[in-house]
Amino acid sequence: MKIKLFALAILFVAIFQACTSSSFKQNIELKASEPGLIKEVDSIVIHKMNQYNIPGLSIGIIKNDSIIYSKGYGIRSIKNRGLVTENTVFHTASISKLFTAVAIMKLAEQNALRIDDKLVDILPDLLYNDKRVKEISIKNLLNHTSGLPDIGNYHWENYNQSDNSLKEYVLGLSLQLESEPNTEYHYSNLGYDILGHVIEKASGTSFDDFMKKHILNPSGMHQSDFRHFKIADSLQTAPHSKHWLSGNVYTRKTYPYTREHAASSTLNSSSKELSKWMISFLQLLENPKNGKNYAAMLAPSFESYPYMGLGFQLGKINAKNTIGHYGGDKGFRSYLLMIPEEKIGLVVLANCDYHEDFRQEILHPIAKRMLSKYKEH
Repeated sequence: MKIKLFALAILFVAIFQACTSSSFKQNIELKASEPGLIKEVDSIVIHKMNQYNIPGLSIGIIKNDSIIYSKGYGIRSIKNRGLVTENTVFHTASISKLFTAVAIMKLAEQNALRIDDKLVDILPDLLYNDKRVKEISIKNLLNHTSGLPDIGNYHWENYNQSDNSLKEYVLGLSLQLESEPNTEYHYSNLGYDILGHVIEKASGTSFDDFMKKHILNPSGMHQSDFRHFKIADSLQTAPHSKHWLSGNVYTRKTYPYTREHAASSTLNSSSKELSKWMISFLQLLENPKNGKNYAAMLAPSFESYPYMGLGFQLGKINAKNTIGHYGGDKGFRSYLLMIPEEKIGLVVLANCDYHEDFRQEILHPIAKRMLSKYKEH
């Protein structure tokens, strides 16, 4: 009887919230814009935002060494209605993993570690009862073949800011594997959080400081940071979800941030600064000194799952190889995509977590249009 009453109470609260929450309906009008690709981009983005009721979205597009388009659409929050621009900062979720992977390769380039090193040799204080942990290499963490499980609860509400958060989290774990290392592909955010502490150990500084100094700033990403509390209030966006009953859009109370999950999930950035990074990374690949080292990240790294490089998710568009990563956490969705052969890059960021197919429904047609456009020339 008590269980039934409790269930009814929960249902009543849900119905009350659904009925009393303010409804939001996106209705952006397509204004006159430059003919050609830019007009097509605006048309695709605005159509999808209205179709899926997306509060705010930002897109960046590069070709060769230039940002050819970077623009914000909609609002940062349905509460304050501040406008999104190309400089507005979003939680990028798993796009973060690309930066963590690049940092590992940079440390390998500096001979601070090797990707074939065993994890336990770099982090001898790790706790585990499963002896198979001894066989995990850095490469296994990069391509999700470590056998480690994913994270069940991120505890974003903790909002840890301490410099020791990541270290305490990793060294407080008791690792147990789901499979033998290097035998199966299991996507693991936990593996990337551990890579964050590997970066700390190899560099002698905090993960966030290393990333800011050696990865973000050199690419011109001066407003971006893995620490949400470092982002200016005027640039921030709010996370949005939909009520399961009414379908009404609402602002989430908790922003998806806590410092121990930085390496897997907490890069905060804008479409403009991610566009700068895409240019920087594609230039890095062409560097005769170390380009081959980074190019190894783009090749299939596990025979049984050829869609994963080292950090990068791999695919094809119009028979062209693509690299990048999807991102998604509570209140946010993102997608970064590059076509290295054509020196093309695209990124989309949004402050909602529903109807997530809008990411490829926006970027893939634009990428195909660009491939067609530049083929003609």
